[in-house]
Amino acid sequence: MRTSPEEKALLADAYQVELEKQHLNPADTAFAIQRGLAKARARRTTSGLPLKWVTAVLITAITAACLLLGPYRGIMIPQTTAVEPIQDWGVLEPFRKLADEDVNGSTIESAINNGYYQLVDRTVKSGIYQFTVNAVMADENKLIVLYTAKTDDTQEIYSVVNAKMTNAITNNVLGDGNSRGMHTPDDEHTIYGQSAIELRKNQPLPEQVMMNVQISSVVPNKGTNSDAVNKERKYQFSKKMDITFNLDPKFSVPQTEVLELKQLLTIDGYEVMLSEVELSPLVTRARFIYEPEKEIDFESRMSINDVVQPTQMVSTTKDGKETTLIMVSGSGTEDGMIFSFSSNLLDDPQSLVLKLHGIPGKVYDDLQEAERDMIELKIK
Repeated sequence: MRTSPEEKALLADAYQVELEKQHLNPADTAFAIQRGLAKARARRTTSGLPLKWVTAVLITAITAACLLLGPYRGIMIPQTTAVEPIQDWGVLEPFRKLADEDVNGSTIESAINNGYYQLVDRTVKSGIYQFTVNAVMADENKLIVLYTAKTDDTQEIYSVVNAKMTNAITNNVLGDGNSRGMHTPDDEHTIYGQSAIELRKNQPLPEQVMMNVQISSVVPNKGTNSDAVNKERKYQFSKKMDITFNLDPKFSVPQTEVLELKQLLTIDGYEVMLSEVELSPLVTRARFIYEPEKEIDFESRMSINDVVQPTQMVSTTKDGKETTLIMVSGSGTEDGMIFSFSSNLLDDPQSLVLKLHGIPGKVYDDLQEAERDMIELKIK
């Protein structure tokens, strides 16, 4: 089967990230990213790069940090002061390990524990490949699909490389799903994964969704079993497969809560306002405005960005259970930044605390030192 250059690039990127993750730990990753941003800051005054390009790089770096640190969610979660019995997830039990290590893990766990999901169980096949939509959860801000991808026993499965979602009725593209999956122990032919997209504002939740997916697999090695041959792995792609499913009307019932905070703080001589925090079952969003009601230059914006990089949000329920909500994306606005986190709104948190980096431009040697300088903002 012929593979397009774009597909080969996607696979190469995915393979490289997978290799890098095998040699990273959370502290190394966090501080490597931070040092990289610090070097970029040192060069930006003489680079002459366009403003929009540099801003795009910054946002990409923030998002990359979220994705690279995502697998270590369990390491970052604080000790809880209450012991909660583990609920049986029934047919979705195979996704528990994925939830333990995914950036959307807190959201998935909260949704399943509170019954905020829809079982789908629809399958599409193409040759040796099979893709099943097991369940879906949605609100006005986000759509998360839990899936199982498989190959037959002739080839080892590698990844799901495409997962575009479309409104099946209007044909409007909803987005390219940010997919992440895990191989099952002792089964090289199965991946349990999730694909998530953030929905645009004022965009009605679709009644029917179509996913366009593609699976990659490892071509069996016909040479000798040497190290040199093993490094030259070859990959095969499935045909692009379409699978359609309806969304339960319950997801269209608004549950979003917006907290108007307008909390002011001073960062490196600049005024910054935590304007509002939006809470929904699947997303927590925090909006920052830099120098409210004033114009701010690019260098000042970058200086503020050194600090306004949320590390995490800590949610505490009335029974004392603490959950770390991980940042999953960040985007620039005309007057500041908006950051999206995972959510456990359905657990009825009584307290939410947002933690920020503390000192502009400072590169830390360990997590404990970084935590001492953190700025904590009480949301509720």
